[in-house]
Amino acid sequence: MLPTLVLLAGVMSGAVQPQPAVPSTIPEMWDAWCARCHAPDGSGRVAEPTISVEPMDFTDCAVATPEPDADWEIAIAAGGPAVGLSAEMPAFGDALTTEQIRGFVRHIRGMCRESGWPLGNLNFPLPIFTEKAYPENEFVLKPRLSRRDGRSDLEFVSVYERRLGRRGMWEVAVPLASHAADDGGARAHGLGDVDIAVKYVLAAGAEGAGILSGGLEVALPTGRDSRGLGHGTAVFEPYLAAGTMIGDVYVQAQLKGELSADRAKAARAVVYNMYLGRDTAVTPDTWTIGIELNGENRELAVTPQIRKGLTRTGALGAAFGVRIPLNRREEQGTRWVGYLLWEYLEPVLPRR
Repeated sequence: MLPTLVLLAGVMSGAVQPQPAVPSTIPEMWDAWCARCHAPDGSGRVAEPTISVEPMDFTDCAVATPEPDADWEIAIAAGGPAVGLSAEMPAFGDALTTEQIRGFVRHIRGMCRESGWPLGNLNFPLPIFTEKAYPENEFVLKPRLSRRDGRSDLEFVSVYERRLGRRGMWEVAVPLASHAADDGGARAHGLGDVDIAVKYVLAAGAEGAGILSGGLEVALPTGRDSRGLGHGTAVFEPYLAAGTMIGDVYVQAQLKGELSADRAKAARAVVYNMYLGRDTAVTPDTWTIGIELNGENRELAVTPQIRKGLTRTGALGAAFGVRIPLNRREEQGTRWVGYLLWEYLEPVLPRR
C-alpha cells in the first residue's frame, strides 16, 4: 500500500508543478527566441554559437541606428532573405502582431546605449543634386552629360564619403571632365577641381521627425582654368541641408553659398535645391520617384528622376534624371544626370 501512495503522490506532484510561462513581453520573447543567436544583450557573443554566420552586434550604434525601421520590420516579419540577410534568420510574421514587431525594433535600437546617433528613419534616399543631411558611408559615381549651344560636355565625378563618430562625415570628390572649347577648337580632357568637404548633424528628431545638418565644401583649383576644367581659384561653399517626411513623401532641401577666393576668376553664387520623392514599396530594392527644383542665382531648373535599389540589402542603388532649364535655356542647357551608389559597409549579396 505504501509504495502505491508514494507513486500516486509523485504523479500528483508532477501534475501540479508550474509549466514554463509563455513569453508575453518583448524582453521575454527576446530571451526565449533571439538570445541564443544574438545574445541577451544583442552583442551576438554567445558561448556556443547556434548559427554559421556572424550575428550583427546591436550594441554597436553604427550598426543599430543607420537603417530605417521598415527594413528591420521586414527582416523580423519575413526573415533574413527578404532583406538580403542570412536564411538562418527565421520569419516571425505569423507569430507576432504588427505592434510586437515594432516593439522588437525599439528593443534592438535600445541596445545602442549612446545618445546622439540619428536614427535611420532620417536616412532618406539620395537625390541627384540636393545634399543629404544624414551622414553616410558611401562611394558614389556621378556621370553628367550636358548639351548647350550645339556642344556637349561630359563630367564623371567619383565621391568617397566616410562617417565620423555619431554625427559627422567627411568626403572627397574627384571630377574627370571633357569639355568642348568655346572657340570651336579641340576638346579639353582632364582633372577638374577636387572637392573636400565635412558635414555635421546639427539637430535630429528622436522619432524621425526631421534632420538638419551644416557643412563646408572647398573646391581646390586642381583643374586647368585655361582649358575650362576648373575655376583657377579656391571656392568655399558653406551649406545647410535638411530633410523630413510629410506623409509618405520625402522632402529634402539645401541652401549653399559659393564664395571664391578670387572673384575675378569665379563669381559668387547662391545655390538652392529642393527634392520631393516617394517610394513605390517599403523594401530596400524599391523604386523611388522624385523631382528636384534646382537654382543658382537667377537660373532655375527642374530635375525629374527615378531611383532603384539594385540589391535586396539596399547596398547598391542607381538613379537617372534629366535637368531641364526653366529659364536662361541657352546658358544652362539640358543635362542628363544620375549616379551609381555603393554603401560599402553593407553586404551586397545575400548572406547564406
